[in-house]
Amino acid sequence: MEPRRVKVRILGEEYTILGETGEEYIYSLADEVDRKLRELGAGMPGASKQKLAILAALNFADELNQIRESKRESISQKEVAGTGEIEEKTRRLITLLEEGIIGDL
Repeated sequence: MEPRRVKVRILGEEYTILGETGEEYIYSLADEVDRKLRELGAGMPGASKQKLAILAALNFADELNQIRESKRESISQKEVAGTGEIEEKTRRLITLLEEGIIGDL
């Protein structure tokens, strides 16, 4: 996909974003950034745009880090669950062997 220029407004200022994704996606990202900046600005009316931008970036970084950590925990839990399943199947196989159901090997 060829890069395209998309004009967005964030905190009342126009920015031209060059991106290879769809326009709607870029608009949605800009809306999310604008919403976060306005939310932070409402709680800190005297803060500069630069300060709000840094705080918004920290907020987004925190959200991303929490999602990554959640995925890691989910993968770890699946691995542990998978390990338990393998152990259980191994126990059943050993039991079958001990009971002679499978036959002589």
